[in-house]
Amino acid sequence: MTDILVVGSYNAGLTVYGPRLPSPGETVVCDGFDAGPGGKGANQAIGAKRLGANAAFVTKVGDDAFGREARATLLAEGLPEWGILVGQAPTGVAFILVDTTAENMIAIAPGANLELTTHDVLSLGERARSANIVLVQLECTAALATGIAAWARASGKRPILNPAPARDLTVKELSQFDIITPNETELRSLATCNGITGRDPMEQAAALVRAGVPNVVVTLGQNGALWLCAAGARHFPAYPVQAVDTTGAGDAFNAGLVAALGNGDPLGVAIDQGCRAGAFCVTRRGVINGLPHPDDLRNVLEARRSS
Repeated sequence: MTDILVVGSYNAGLTVYGPRLPSPGETVVCDGFDAGPGGKGANQAIGAKRLGANAAFVTKVGDDAFGREARATLLAEGLPEWGILVGQAPTGVAFILVDTTAENMIAIAPGANLELTTHDVLSLGERARSANIVLVQLECTAALATGIAAWARASGKRPILNPAPARDLTVKELSQFDIITPNETELRSLATCNGITGRDPMEQAAALVRAGVPNVVVTLGQNGALWLCAAGARHFPAYPVQAVDTTGAGDAFNAGLVAALGNGDPLGVAIDQGCRAGAFCVTRRGVINGLPHPDDLRNVLEARRSS
């Protein structure tokens, strides 16, 4: 039986560290390289599992070296093998550039991720259907996300969408999810495609709530997070840390959030845990290295109390 089902992407992550991000057409000589597992779905599933959640992950990889690496990595993290499906296309790949200020640029070739369907997930039977919380992202198809949301809502489950990378989704589609967790850029994109004016995240999120989205949780980087629902708005301050690499901070946030919800915590407590997970993540190079264990979250909390 599974409490949390993460449905989404696995990408092999190829990261280059350099002095600055290149301009179009420019070559920048860099001084570091790292290759390893990634993808928003995999990151969020591993992150939730490390925090003690009874989590499973459904993804689709290629029949190639990266796909074999995916299987080994996910199994080593304790995620069940039944969710690792093999498609016809190659395993997805993400190319990541990181500068000395910890900012990043990411390009993705989705590969087999685009072959994953709602039917694939439901065909896994009770192993997938037993989950109470279902988390999806948008590195696979938008049809997968909305199909999973429709199934989850009809089955009395709690569907959550991390709308990353940004895609055009209507308010009707967004309102199928109990919670959406955009960053500021993704929120702006969702607002624009739904004809919502105003540049302030509070205004944009409030407009989505008025249009029918139950809970909008906006991640604000070093400014923390913002939660809007019909009952009002609440700001969550960030945990101050020295950032090294911001890649994956949103994935760590979502992992922390769903792990807390799976533990029965209210959404406010879950958002705070997400903030702590994101704060820890940016202190490490590479996403997998930055996905915290419970002791890491306690250390982040103690550091703020003692500062």
